Order: sequence, then structure tokens, then C-alpha cells
Amino acid sequence: MKFRNKLRYRIIVAFLTLSTLLGALFATTALTIREHLSTNLIGDSIKKNLDEYMEKLVKDPTGIQGEPIASNVQAFITAPEKLPLVMPISYADLSDGVHDIIENGKHLKVAVNKRHMLKGKEVWGYIIFDVTTPKNENRLVYSSLAGVFVLFTIIAYFLAIYASKKILKPLRSLSSMVQHQGDKPKHLASHFSDDEVGQLAHALDEYSDRIASIVIRDKEFNADVSHELRTPLAVIASTAELINTQDDISEKTRLRLKRIERAVKQSTELTETLLLLSREEQKNVRNLQRTQVGRLVKDIIDNFAATIKLKKLDVKVIEEDWLQVKAPAAVVSVALSNLIGNAIKYTPQGAIQIILKSDRVLVVDQGAGVSKDELPKLFERHFRGDAVTAKGSGLGLAIVKRLCELYNWRVIIHKNDGSGLTAELIFT
Repeated sequence: MKFRNKLRYRIIVAFLTLSTLLGALFATTALTIREHLSTNLIGDSIKKNLDEYMEKLVKDPTGIQGEPIASNVQAFITAPEKLPLVMPISYADLSDGVHDIIENGKHLKVAVNKRHMLKGKEVWGYIIFDVTTPKNENRLVYSSLAGVFVLFTIIAYFLAIYASKKILKPLRSLSSMVQHQGDKPKHLASHFSDDEVGQLAHALDEYSDRIASIVIRDKEFNADVSHELRTPLAVIASTAELINTQDDISEKTRLRLKRIERAVKQSTELTETLLLLSREEQKNVRNLQRTQVGRLVKDIIDNFAATIKLKKLDVKVIEEDWLQVKAPAAVVSVALSNLIGNAIKYTPQGAIQIILKSDRVLVVDQGAGVSKDELPKLFERHFRGDAVTAKGSGLGLAIVKRLCELYNWRVIIHKNDGSGLTAELIFT
């Protein structure tokens, strides 16, 4: 599983995203408050100083002479006609109040008072305050905010790791318990609190109970069917053997009896194999005798002798090597019967080659084959190609695939250079 798809990764990313947003919000808020304090408060302060000074000037013009308006500002008291002598003429257009002016690269706060009269004439008051922030001060502020932001992010990262471990600990415990469940699963919900993980464990317990019930019913059904099928098959086999001992039967009848015996043997093998598949269990490999594949192939061809003769097919068995397989003869017979039977069924005319190598069997036919898109679907249950006209259930290759999974074999089907398909059953 890729790391980015893990729940822990998502929790960490969520924490870091939240910390980033909060850090950005904190920095923006801090800068906004700083700007507000450095402008509005200063403006209010110098305006208050000017207003107080002007009040004193009007009440006692001589007593306030020489008294500074404020120690950290420039202040001017002038008449409108004398203003150009002490400051730029543009200041004459400023209305009563506080103004922000950029002059020579400096940010100035200018408080203006034009509300008073002195000896019947207008008198204007100005206070100019330089609020330009030094570059090193700005650099210090931004560096401090950046440092706090990085520190906050690091703390959030470690908190996210810690929180993810605590949050995911019950899930990891549940996953470990599920992985170590044996053939008889134990209930999990009792090991967890009544929270989301506990509810999940309870749901898994219920699902496990349903699956166990289905498996038990399936095994019982298959065992019953296997047992019930063996009885009539045994009756058919014994009856055919008894008839075959009679001296007054014709040679044609004896051939038919042999076909019945082969069909009974094939049905018995199929019953045993399907029972193994339903249980999904191998027989003990150490107790298995080696199965000679060449002899099985000849018996399988004998079973299809009537169809081969009717279609006038040329079926050749080529033993390039002596092949033995450590598996039940019934299992190998069912797998090869499906592959060879399909080749005979879907080849209207021509030749079929069955090639035995040291580790595999190849079945090469000259049938109509399937399209390239249909090849991967051949092992699906009930799948039948568009060009197939012969009757069938589409289960044969699915059974072969399940046998291969059970015994660690491989089955491959590919198109021939000419017509038809090649099926490889690899015993590895």
C-alpha cells in the first residue's frame, strides 16, 4: 500500500494543514494589529496633543510661547497666509483631522487643527509625526513571525505523529487479531471499547459468524453429495463388471461396457476432485504417490474416442520427456480432461497435439480460438466466447484454475501463430 493512502498519513496531513492555516491566520492578525496600533493610536495621540496646545494658545497666547507641543514631533502654529513660509503649500488643503502623507519616502502622520481664531484671525495648527518603520525593525518582526510559524509547524507535526499512533492503536490491534484468526475464529468485540472500533469489531464478528455458517453448510452439503454419488457410481461399476463376465455378450457390447467403466471412473475422480475444491485442502503431499501423466493422457483420449472418430480429428500424443506429478491421479485427470476436452470440443476438424515435457503438458488445437480481448476472461466462471457454438456451462477452465491455485500449478492459454489456442498446464 502506498504511504499516502494510509490513514496515519491522512491524519498527519490534516494536522499540518490545520497548523499551517492557524499559523497564517495568527501572522496576518499580528501584522494587522501592529499596523493598527502604529497608525491609529499615534494619530489619536498627536491630535490630542495638538488640540490641547491650541486650547492653551487661545486662552493665553503669551503664556504658552516657547512651550513645545510634543517632544517627539514637529509642530507648527501659523496663519493661513504664512503657511508657505514654514511648510509645503499642499498642507493648506488638508482638512481638520489626521492624515497619512508619503513624503520623500517617509510615512508621515499629520494632525491638522483649523477650528480656532486668535485676535479675530484664523490660526492653523499642524503636528507632523514620522511613523516610518525602520527596515531592520520590519525584518525583525517578519523573522520573529517566521520563526514562530516554523516552531508551531514542528510542534504540530510531532503532535500529529503522537495523535495518529494513539488513534490508530485500536485499529492496529484489531487488524493484528483478524490476521491471526485460525480456522475457528474467535469473537473480537469483547477486546475493544464501545466506540467506532468496537462497532467495527462487532460487525466483523457477525460477518465471520455468517461466513462460518455458510462454510459449514457448504462442507456438509458437498460431503453428503459426494457420499450419495459414490453409491450409484459403485452400483453402475459393479453392474458393468458383472455383465462383462458373461460369455454370451457381443464384442460391441463389451466396448460399450468399457466406455461405461471409464465414465464411472471419470465421474468418481471428478466427485473426489470437486470435494477437494470445496474444502480447499490438499492431501498430505508426503503420502501422495507419483502420477504418471502419459498414461492418464491416453486414458483421457480413449474417453473421447467416439467424438474424435466422429469429427475425424488427428490427435497425437508427443512425449518429449517422461512426466510424473506428485498429486492425486484424480486431480491431474480432471485438469487434463478439461483442457483436452475443450480442444476436442472446439476443433471442428484438423489436428490436436498433446505434448508432454519435463514439467508441463501442452494442448495445441486448430479450433476457431478466441479474440485477444477474450483471452483474460477464459478462466471466469460461465464465460463463453462470442464465436463458441458448442454446448457447455463455461465451468471447465474455472475448475482447472482452482485446482492450479490449490496445488500451486499454473495454467496459461495463448493464441497460436495460425489458428487455434495452446493451453499449458505447468506443474511447478
